Amino acid sequence: MEELQCRYDTRQSFYGKAKVEDIYNDNSVLVLYSYGTKVAQITKNKNNIKYHYFGKYSQTTTRHQKEFFKQNGLSDREIKELFKNMELVKEV
Repeated sequence: MEELQCRYDTRQSFYGKAKVEDIYNDNSVLVLYSYGTKVAQITKNKNNIKYHYFGKYSQTTTRHQKEFFKQNGLSDREIKELFKNMELVKEV
């Protein structure tokens, strides 16, 4: 498991509170953990990418989720849609 790095967030670091697990070591399934809780997942295959949002937790966890999704190809508009519908599928 690797720490989620800050690229889009204004913070310098998440101080080890957000971690990303690459399930198959080929980026086909990425899981985000915030404070040890599974809060988001991305599943990639040859036809599409499925983004899963597991609900609202804390304000800080929401920052972790937004950063995770931005780093994996979603725009602010798409993230808003994902947070509303809990799942988003993008064709490859």
